[in-house]
Amino acid sequence: MSESRLQVLYDKETIAANVRDLGRRLEADHSGLTPVLISIVGGSIVFLADLLRAIEQPVRYEAVQVQYTASAGNSEVVDIDFPISLDVTGQSLVVLKDVVATAVIENYLMSQLLSRGARRVRFVALIDLPEERKSDFHVDYRLFTPRRPGIFVGYGLKSNGMFGNLPHLARLTLDEND
Repeated sequence: MSESRLQVLYDKETIAANVRDLGRRLEADHSGLTPVLISIVGGSIVFLADLLRAIEQPVRYEAVQVQYTASAGNSEVVDIDFPISLDVTGQSLVVLKDVVATAVIENYLMSQLLSRGARRVRFVALIDLPEERKSDFHVDYRLFTPRRPGIFVGYGLKSNGMFGNLPHLARLTLDEND
């Protein structure tokens, strides 16, 4: 029988303070521009909502879904479906991602958005795991860089549809008890 354990990594106050700080940084870095925040549907929706409220200058936003197919037993991305109806030509884009690990998807998105005429593309990671990169991909803004063991949940991140409603970020681990 296996039991799950939650270890709180970042409380809601710490998350709120980091989101406010990020909002101020984005305002400074996009002075005179109207950035377009693009949230990758899934774990970054709660993050998007809070970040929108933390930015006082005009901002646009979109939520898109990235679907990918991986080959059996291989975490490499084989095919990505990234539908976006927004005309990104000349736009300053800020892509929000819940967890950036290997950066295979992020590299693909970057190339797709730039090929569609984006002025610039910046990436924000709620959780950044640079030690898992499969390329030299650079995350422009990150909120947290925890250790990997376990599954990250809370603040919109789910495991089997659960725990996304937690106000904090936690690590879920499974204990095997026979």
